[in-house]
Amino acid sequence: MEGWGDLERIFRLGYHFKGDARSAAQEVEFARRLLALPTGSRVLMPFCGAGFYAIELALWGYEVVGMDPCPSLVEAATQKAEEEGVSASFLTYPNGPLSLDRASFDGFMVIGNRFGLTGNEDGDERFVGALKDYLKPDSHLVFALPHRDGLVSRWLPKDWEETWDQAIVLIQREWDATTSYSKERWTRIRTDNLREQFRLSFRVYSATEFSSLLSRVGLQVTKVLGGTSGAALSSEHLEMLIQAIWSQNS
Repeated sequence: MEGWGDLERIFRLGYHFKGDARSAAQEVEFARRLLALPTGSRVLMPFCGAGFYAIELALWGYEVVGMDPCPSLVEAATQKAEEEGVSASFLTYPNGPLSLDRASFDGFMVIGNRFGLTGNEDGDERFVGALKDYLKPDSHLVFALPHRDGLVSRWLPKDWEETWDQAIVLIQREWDATTSYSKERWTRIRTDNLREQFRLSFRVYSATEFSSLLSRVGLQVTKVLGGTSGAALSSEHLEMLIQAIWSQNS
């Protein structure tokens, strides 16, 4: 099956998720300090994938709720949290209205999603604006996102990777400099050697552009870094880490 607009299908199948248990510990150790919340705080983690990052944050003593569009990843995350005995629960999203109390979370963290958020600017703005309703006043937010300047400076027109289900994905990319979208063609080779093709595009932001998006939904950016290394953001960084706050007075 092939066609533009398969990004939603890729999310449902779980191929948006790029994390693993080994990378999660180091990245969360820094990101949770940037979250700047005391242990015991309730944190919402959209696009949590198989739960590696969410469970790692829960191991630090936070109460974590993870959300993901892929039911099989939510099931895997739930099982892993039970095995670890941590305070983390998981739900499938989107699947109608969220069964969460409004203004019930102290913080929000997005980390481990290769597309940043939903994949397009309008969708990103609606998504963050809607989830803000579940945050308490003066909540803290952390976003780990692809960095446009770094991606362009180190552009790879062809690449490959292994997905969480051990399939191999061959990737061909084109960069649209007018819209700042990466247009990609994925050939997925399953473990049974069957092939599937997807064509998709997703929005990649500069720090200024994403800060502007957050401002439009009432969030204030307080820090921008070059990924979980904690370095100042530069054109060499493929990822940016953004700290923001939501205050009713802002």
